[in-house]
Amino acid sequence: MKKLIYSFTALCLSIFAFSSCDGFLDAENKSAGSDANEYFATEEGLETLKNQAYFALRPLVTTTDYNEWGTDIYTTGRSSDPSGFHTYSSLTAEDESIKSFYINAYKMINYANGILFYNENSKYADEAKFLRNYGYYLLTQQFGAVPYITSYINSGERSYPRTDLADIYSGMIDELKALYVSPNLPAESVEGVANKRAVAALLAKVYLAAGWDLQTKLTNAEKGQYEILSTEYFTQSASWAETAINNQGLSLSFAEKWSPFNENNAEEIFSVQYRREGYAGDILTGGHGLQHAFGHSYGDATNGMKSCRNQLIPSAKAAYLWDKGDERWQATFMSIMYNAKKDDKGVHWGTEGYFAAWNAPQDTAKLNIVLAYFPHYADHDAVIKWVENNQSRFVGTGYANRTGRVFVMSDPMLQLEIKENGSIGSNKTVEYNAGRETSNAGLCVKKYDDPQTEQASSSSQCYRDIVVLHLSDMYLVAAEAYLMKGEKSLALEKLNAVRARAKATVLNSFADYKAGYTHSEGFDINELDIILDERARELFGENEGRWVDLRRTKQLVRYNIEFNEYTSLSGMTGADGQIKWLRPIPTAEISTNTGIGEENQNPGYKSSITDEL
Repeated sequence: MKKLIYSFTALCLSIFAFSSCDGFLDAENKSAGSDANEYFATEEGLETLKNQAYFALRPLVTTTDYNEWGTDIYTTGRSSDPSGFHTYSSLTAEDESIKSFYINAYKMINYANGILFYNENSKYADEAKFLRNYGYYLLTQQFGAVPYITSYINSGERSYPRTDLADIYSGMIDELKALYVSPNLPAESVEGVANKRAVAALLAKVYLAAGWDLQTKLTNAEKGQYEILSTEYFTQSASWAETAINNQGLSLSFAEKWSPFNENNAEEIFSVQYRREGYAGDILTGGHGLQHAFGHSYGDATNGMKSCRNQLIPSAKAAYLWDKGDERWQATFMSIMYNAKKDDKGVHWGTEGYFAAWNAPQDTAKLNIVLAYFPHYADHDAVIKWVENNQSRFVGTGYANRTGRVFVMSDPMLQLEIKENGSIGSNKTVEYNAGRETSNAGLCVKKYDDPQTEQASSSSQCYRDIVVLHLSDMYLVAAEAYLMKGEKSLALEKLNAVRARAKATVLNSFADYKAGYTHSEGFDINELDIILDERARELFGENEGRWVDLRRTKQLVRYNIEFNEYTSLSGMTGADGQIKWLRPIPTAEISTNTGIGEENQNPGYKSSITDEL
């Protein structure tokens, strides 16, 4: 995304009082002799608003806590405390991540509204409408009903009531459908700009969400049971997903799709773009942190490893999602981490250590190993034999890491500790959840690895584009929509297309599916579970929103009770006796927006006293 060079201290616009001017429009007006209104009406001013709108997407798609925590497939690393997003019980309306999400989404919306306010016929108008609707899609999936504002906020008005959710969905659908037939958007683009294919993909997601929110009825939260009231929106979702797919097959291998050397490939529909080249600021802080987000604590650049947050590692369920032959396991996780030499010049970097897997692929067979991970189905004796055959590659003398470790990610988990001379020292098996508390015993996701990362531990130096709409996701959206409208054969067809690309076993029927993970006797696997499992495999580590998937499909409580070791039904229930199905409206919003009071807070976050009042 082009670096923004204009900012304006002459005018400070805000999204409600609590968003203030921080990061919104905060710089000097460079257009001599003209006020802000005149400037924004110019081509230069409109382009600035457009760039700011795109820029505001970044924190929304790179923050993981409200997208991934509190689900079935992620857990914490060694000695890492689960956040309120994972336990639910301590999540409150004062949470800073929730507040930031709310602010940033409305910032993007107001930038988009500003473009339309200053020139509704601008060449950027359609891009603005797309971003505005994407912002409302994100907001509704987290908060449900929110203030639906389509006019530019440039006054002191502070009364914006929550809009009925059905009206928001209707407004989004009408505008996106009109946008799809507009002549001003390109048919498709992999350059991070709004395009018709992205409009179709967003429509598919909006219709799917509206179908679940408006045309199904929850009948039992603990069992994830619901009643389908209408299939109208699911029919539309399937149709728009097919439009976005546009008869394109999944021709890339999964590894090729996510290779750092194959960005902007044909399976991308819309992405948030980053560029290291030409970045004028501190290169160590101008990117994002997704390459650090999913993984155990391995160390940092000083020992040749990639610094990770010690969170969002695969849960015991997730460890068993990938069956033998499924290429997505190897393409998702860094199964071998290479050691790095250490001498008086420091730790060798780039072609040794963690990033050697990307930067020295032709030489990796010669490199020393510090960590190795095998999938759950690996034979323990065969793994021990592999270590013995590669003893010389585990020698720690002269390397940053003296002790090697090898794991089989099964339950129980095989753990081998390798001595400095390369021989096996400790050899034990432990229960998975206890085993992951061991040093380095958590898989590292490599989907957003940036091989050009500098030798530093900054968590904002990844410049990989964030792919938020892509082809295989549309296949799975179509599968879910077809299932909900009762066309199981078409749902299975889309599901199998995703599985076939990954070399996973093709299912002749949903009944053929055998879940590899352990679950209680009362947790019966159904067709929806199978699609959700496939979404977990295909989209693991993307920050695509596992929490949103479970909330949308009304499985959030059922899955957390079954698979989240840190929470329970009581933990997901607030003081008002209601389940926390949504995120809380930020306290700061309620205190400054006169159109929203405590009585309008989402269920689960109201105090019992307020509820009685």
